Amino acid sequence: MGPLLVTGGTGLLGSAIRRIRPDAVFLSRVDGDLRERSVVRRLFEQIRPAQILHLAGLVGGVKANATHNNQFLEDNALLNTAVLGAARTLRVPKLVAMLSSCAFPLFPDRATTEKDLQSELPYGGNAGYGSAKRLLDLHVRLAAREEGLCWTTLTPVTMYGPHDSFDPERGHVVGSLIRRCWEAHTKGTPYVVWGSGLAVRQFVFVDDVARLALEAVAVDLPPETTIVAPDAGVTIRTLAETIAQAMGYEGPILFDRSQPEGVLVKRLQSETLIRRFPAYWFTPLQVGIEATVRWFRTQHLAEETVSCGDASL
Repeated sequence: MGPLLVTGGTGLLGSAIRRIRPDAVFLSRVDGDLRERSVVRRLFEQIRPAQILHLAGLVGGVKANATHNNQFLEDNALLNTAVLGAARTLRVPKLVAMLSSCAFPLFPDRATTEKDLQSELPYGGNAGYGSAKRLLDLHVRLAAREEGLCWTTLTPVTMYGPHDSFDPERGHVVGSLIRRCWEAHTKGTPYVVWGSGLAVRQFVFVDDVARLALEAVAVDLPPETTIVAPDAGVTIRTLAETIAQAMGYEGPILFDRSQPEGVLVKRLQSETLIRRFPAYWFTPLQVGIEATVRWFRTQHLAEETVSCGDASL
């Protein structure tokens, strides 16, 4: 029997999978350009996986998505088609691919569920990335049904945790705010939050998604997606305050309304999670943020030590 193959092996979720399943085979961009069909086919023929967790993709925060919609569509569509095409050719029996909440339409009067995925267009600010994920959903369902394969998808809300991108401009909101709060705490710079702070978002600790992905690839699930959302969400203001508390920062938090914040309320709710994974549990937001801040501080201090050591040579 072949190994478990993980694409996007050095990313946020791939790193969490590695902590649990170090025996798996992990692919990243250094192994080849997964947008190229010939590259993917060669890698898959060498590895001969029995299971695949497809996590790879071009990702970014609210500004990156809004600015580069076309690039996010093209690159992700090419990558997903190449990976699923090679997996179908080799008839890999088990595959779990990651969708995104960006693929779903949003409604002002209710939470979005799995049934809504292909019903209306996604939010325009991330239409490129969201549409590529919709195509991935359709590709998985068609391949599973026509080829008799146990393929499915998971749709986690915004993930955060160790190995996140902490870029203050291009990262997702949790990593970006942790970096800005760290700078404010250690250098006296302003702790700036994009937008009004009123936007509502949902967050899930990456280790929770890693556990669920490994459980999903080990069982037989229908091809329709499963939303992974731990709660009804929090405001960005509450998130920023939670990060400040974990960082020990007691200064002011400034909200920059000139910066984009996306749609005001983004809320997903699963109709299938409890039925498919009855024993599943989530890490509370405060606990997950504290763990992420500890990891960030440890890594940042280690980088500063290495930098000082290099400078003294």
